[in-house]
This record gives sequence, C-alpha cells and structure tokens, in this order.
Amino acid sequence: MDTKDRVEWLLKNYHEIKMTLEIMKLQIDNFSGLSYAGTIEGLTFAASTGEYVQNSNISDKSGKIALIYRDIVATQNEEVLRGMTEEYYVLNHRLDTLEYAISLLDERLSGVITDMFINKMTWDDMCDKYYVSRPMLSKYRKTGIEQITKIFEVKHAV
Repeated sequence: MDTKDRVEWLLKNYHEIKMTLEIMKLQIDNFSGLSYAGTIEGLTFAASTGEYVQNSNISDKSGKIALIYRDIVATQNEEVLRGMTEEYYVLNHRLDTLEYAISLLDERLSGVITDMFINKMTWDDMCDKYYVSRPMLSKYRKTGIEQITKIFEVKHAV
C-alpha cells in the first residue's frame, strides 16, 4: 500500500480506527495473561526440544516440569502483551500523525478534510457551509489528501 492509499484508508476508517484503539487499550489494561489450560494444551502438542533420555531422579522431574511450565507461561504472556502493545502504539501513532497533518493544512483545507472524514458531513451540507460547488469540494478533497500524503512521506523519510 503506497502512502496515498494509506492516508485515504486512515481518513475513510478514522472512526473505526478510533474505536479499535479504545478496545485495544481496554484489552491491554485488563490483560490477565493466557490461561494455564491453554498453555498445557500447547505444551501437549509441542515437539520436544530437549534430550529424549535424561538421567535424573523422579522427584526432580516434577519440580523441573513446574519451573519450565511457569517460565513458558510467563514468556507467552510477555510476548502476547508486547504484541498487543506494539500494535496499539503503531496504530495510535498513525492516527496522531494524520491528525497532526490535518492541522498543518491551511484553514480551509483542514476544515474541509475534518468535516468530510472526521465529522462525516454530507457533501451538500459542506457545499452550503463553504459556499462552493461539488467539483470545488472534490478539488479541496484531492488537494488535502495530496498535502497530507506529502507530510506522511516527509515524516517517514526522516
């Protein structure tokens, strides 16, 4: 997906992305870890990576299994939480960049883009508000998206 397509996708899906971010934040805040049953099931079907024949006392095996199990659960929980957090911050950063780019546009373009995509105004209402025709509104839209795309390209080139 090129930068222009990404910008258009962010604009068109602005409200869905905001809602997704709120859900992700709630999931991260309330993350309690993976269930022990799920971990046991994963371990049951996992291939052994250690030695197949080990010389140890039977009493040591239970303790070792418990320690390995605890470490695996902790590692999996850290990986899941890290993945969720990274995904949240990437998406949040993209939306913050979009909002910042919109604020950098001249006042009229910023207003048109905000009303069109964030406020979800109809084209007729926007034509009345800005005293312009639909073709002029379309030109504002195109120019606004092009300028936002340039801001994204400069930001990602650094």
